[in-house]
Amino acid sequence: MENEKQKHTATPAAKEAEAAEAHAHKCAGEKNCACEKKIEHEAKCAHGHDENSCEHAPKEAKPCKHEPNCSCEGELAKLGDSCLRIAAEFDNYKKRTAKEKEALALHSEMKLILRLLPAYEEIAMAEREVAKIKEAEVAKGALMVLSKLQQAFEKEGLLQMKLKGEKYDPFRHEVALREDSGAPEGTIVRVIRNGYLYKGEVLQHALVSVSSGKKPGEKQEKADETDVTDAETKNTKGSGKTSEKQ
Repeated sequence: MENEKQKHTATPAAKEAEAAEAHAHKCAGEKNCACEKKIEHEAKCAHGHDENSCEHAPKEAKPCKHEPNCSCEGELAKLGDSCLRIAAEFDNYKKRTAKEKEALALHSEMKLILRLLPAYEEIAMAEREVAKIKEAEVAKGALMVLSKLQQAFEKEGLLQMKLKGEKYDPFRHEVALREDSGAPEGTIVRVIRNGYLYKGEVLQHALVSVSSGKKPGEKQEKADETDVTDAETKNTKGSGKTSEKQ
């Protein structure tokens, strides 16, 4: 009976202690438990302060100022698209600058090779002159040096155009003359200046003579036929006048 009386006559502080102990067993291991904060707040504010005005009251997270129609996700999507666009533009910029650098390097190389081209063209002439040397060892050494020099040019990408018998190409050839020949019209029949390619690009245009599509004696034959026709016409007119006089 005494125990039951003690339970009924327990003070509010004792009740709070029992509730805190029971909560501690129930929420063991949980951090920042709301129940614990509430019990702590109630223990600190037993004198009856209002929960909204009490400085010990747990503060709730403020809702987004844009709610309910929050545009944060839309802004985030726009920023993502902008980043992707900038990355693509930068990638294109890198590719474009790389191509420009390659073109500039090729132009510089072509300029240098063009200056050395006269020396390359004279290698064949030098080989013919070296072949006339009577001392075999000297001639052999000179030919070896000339051959290595020619190979060095060709390894760098210098290539002589194949011209004779080829069809005229305005992007590679320059026409100096048109000659009568048995070849089809526009075919290269004579090379006046050699043309060269460097790494697939035209280094020097070839100066050539192309066929007119007519045979060499065709013009003379036509001229003779014209003269004969004119003579016959004159004779016919003269005989007609004499007959009228008679």
